[in-house]
Amino acid sequence: MGFKDFPGYRQQTSILRTVDEPKLKKKFNWDRLFFFVLLVFLLFYSGQKMYKKVAQIRVNGQVILDKMSVNFTDPIRIKKMLVNEGDEVSAGDSLFSYVVENNKEDPYIKTYNRYDGNSNWFLREKLNVKRQIELKKSEREGVRTLIALKKQELEDLKKRVYLGTELSHKLDPVKMDIKKMENDIDAMNSEIGVLNEYYSTLKSQEVLALNEENLRIEAEILARQQFNKLILYYTTPIPGLIGQIEKQENEVCYTSESVMTIHRSGMIKVKAYFSPENANDIAVGDEVTLRFEDGTESEGIIQNFYISTYPLPPEFQKRYEPTTRSIVADVVPKNGEDTQHWLGYYKMGVQVIKSRFKFF
Repeated sequence: MGFKDFPGYRQQTSILRTVDEPKLKKKFNWDRLFFFVLLVFLLFYSGQKMYKKVAQIRVNGQVILDKMSVNFTDPIRIKKMLVNEGDEVSAGDSLFSYVVENNKEDPYIKTYNRYDGNSNWFLREKLNVKRQIELKKSEREGVRTLIALKKQELEDLKKRVYLGTELSHKLDPVKMDIKKMENDIDAMNSEIGVLNEYYSTLKSQEVLALNEENLRIEAEILARQQFNKLILYYTTPIPGLIGQIEKQENEVCYTSESVMTIHRSGMIKVKAYFSPENANDIAVGDEVTLRFEDGTESEGIIQNFYISTYPLPPEFQKRYEPTTRSIVADVVPKNGEDTQHWLGYYKMGVQVIKSRFKFF
């Protein structure tokens, strides 16, 4: 029995209905984006580090100026300062006036009349003559003693001859010995007389020489005293900028001190400290990039190298590590207009970047 046999059954055509559902938006994968960005950043960072390590040499440097310290061999007193720090001066400009400061007793008075066996010829010669005179006198006394002994021997011999115990011909040799020694004494007396005359001459010549020396010393001391009263002016031998002024007016500058510092114009440079292992990668004329502390950059050229290696300055030396020695090079501006830019970083640190490869 099928469905058709049931009462009320009506056969109808089957109708299928479908409902269109809205499409769902795919959710954005932020994790994937973050991973991709991080991967790109790590690749870029690693590549940059690798490039800097392999293709570049990066060392420390310091901006410096050629300078000249103004100091003196004698103490001076500053009378008037004619310039200020930072002033630009030309060669021949007067910087300050001064007088020579000398409050101590003049050393020439003590040293010029001093007897010194190493420098006073008269003293050495007198000592030599005096020694010869004393030797001759000592030798003369010895001969006189021998004469006295010979005369005693002669008297004894005469007595024996009178007694008939000795022959008379033995008297003549003794008399000849006595005569010879008396002649030696006469010769010694003559030599001693000549030496005494020479000694007297030396003394008179020494007095004359000392008088002449004293006159010269007095004239020199008088000239020095007059010179010390003069107000002198110091003129700079080089053009440049006035650096630190260490002495003010009416202050005394001693020999171990400096009055001021003059920085030579147009001679600014960077002293770069390269590791000895980079010796084969650097040469005179190579171009380098300088990165200053404020991030600005400038181009420079290696001008020259110093003969020996030098220790790193304390600000570049790592603490508690052995002192590092470096090859020091002078770097000058590639373009002349960069000189004024470099002046603003005087005494400041700078990073020197040198490419290992040359690109044409």
